[in-house]
Amino acid sequence: MRNRLKRNMRNKTVPETILFTVVFVIFVIYAVSLVLPFLWAFLSSLKTDDEFYEAVFALPKDWLFINYVNAFKEFKIGNTTMIGMIINSLWLTFAGTFVTVMISSGTGYILAKYPFKGSKIIYDIAIISMIIPIVGSLPATYKVVTTLHLNTPITILVLYTGGFGYNFIILNGCYRSISWQYAEASMIDGASHFRTYMKVMLPQARPAILAMAILSCIGIWNDYYTPFLYLKGYPTLALGIYQFDIIQEQRSNMPIYFCAIILSIIPILIVYTVFQDTIMNNSVAGGLKG
Repeated sequence: MRNRLKRNMRNKTVPETILFTVVFVIFVIYAVSLVLPFLWAFLSSLKTDDEFYEAVFALPKDWLFINYVNAFKEFKIGNTTMIGMIINSLWLTFAGTFVTVMISSGTGYILAKYPFKGSKIIYDIAIISMIIPIVGSLPATYKVVTTLHLNTPITILVLYTGGFGYNFIILNGCYRSISWQYAEASMIDGASHFRTYMKVMLPQARPAILAMAILSCIGIWNDYYTPFLYLKGYPTLALGIYQFDIIQEQRSNMPIYFCAIILSIIPILIVYTVFQDTIMNNSVAGGLKG
């Protein structure tokens, strides 16, 4: 890779080399600007509370990794400790991801493979709805949820059942790329439409579904406004981080707060590192074997 880069640099003209260098420096600065806040948060999490407020940008005098153990006891919202918030985040993330991806997959499949009068209009509505700001639909959503008493841990999953959005657009395009002859062959063998979808079409869309599931998982894990509006009695880790400094009657223990932030980042960082290729290659190429 290094030799290839050197050959490419030798083949460039002087203006191209200057442009390449400038762009490279800009991206390096941008990368450093992304890493520095996390590095500062990590170093701050290893201080005492007094030490943090005395010298915000100084290195820790003693590297107190014990703060991460104490965070599980001291970081709490009401009676919910950090362990409880993690449990709430886990079940909401996994359940919400499953619901939103499978509903989007079913909706995208039907509109892709079962065209009917008005299906194009529905698709256009799905596209248009994506440009509506969240604040534009939030009051109506809040009114519906509170009126129907859906603000409970289980029924809140209804909010994730919307079949439209980014997941729908990607999965609809994925199913369009899969030849319908696979389904026809399955139906000739006696499979129903549902069985054909579950056994034939769904497996072929698995890479795209997995990519959408990972993105949805990251989004729901970091989602704090849904629990803030509807699940105040069941705080998630994202909501706890959002509210911790606000609800403290006295000065917050900031090192413990930063410990919670770092711990909340680790699962998402692991997921993205492991599945980054899957996320980037989230389309399926359909085709027939000759």
